[in-house]
Amino acid sequence: MIKLEKGVEPAILLKKGDQWTQAVLARIAAGEAPTRTERSRYNHSEIKSALMAETHGKCAYCESKFRHVTYGDIEHVVPKSSNPSRWFSWANLTIACDVCNTNKGEAQVDEETFIDPYEVDPEEHFWHIGSMVQARPGCDRASLTERLLDLNRADLVERRAERIAHLIALLEVVERCESHDLKDLLWREFALEAQAHNEYAALSRSVVALARAKLRPNDSDPQDGP
Repeated sequence: MIKLEKGVEPAILLKKGDQWTQAVLARIAAGEAPTRTERSRYNHSEIKSALMAETHGKCAYCESKFRHVTYGDIEHVVPKSSNPSRWFSWANLTIACDVCNTNKGEAQVDEETFIDPYEVDPEEHFWHIGSMVQARPGCDRASLTERLLDLNRADLVERRAERIAHLIALLEVVERCESHDLKDLLWREFALEAQAHNEYAALSRSVVALARAKLRPNDSDPQDGP
């Protein structure tokens, strides 16, 4: 999980968000369930495109890339049931894989006990130990988030292990290079693997940081961007 920044609110939400919210709240106040159309208007393509852009095309929580077999679910940071007035709030919307979205929905957690990647920097609350994500000692919110989302489920651990293998293979090429100039160039290309748009960027950053500390301790940080 990496720190995320909220993008520009889509025009459709600016235009229709309040109207959609009032329709849902009116239904609830009347003791009725909102219709399927009323409760799912946030699935508008313009909203989803904006969320995909701000999460770099990845699940906001596990950092898995969305592929053609899964389109990603628009997710409410604060559950709809907890605060219906934020049903269409731009600040309360993100996008997640179907597994993380389901796990979080079933847990019905509140914002005080969950790591919100828009609110805090998750990399200050989690450690990556091999292909496992671990809460930093003493951080109950991170521990709860890891357990509720099942961030160490088998498929994620397997895919993170593949990512580590890929990074180590790249590092082997870099370190075996005999040309000093080429080696410097390859090292900078290797460091770019830690950029936010890459799958499992938080894990990649930990590997790059370890490699830099052990193999290039005198290097300054490359200008590799966010």
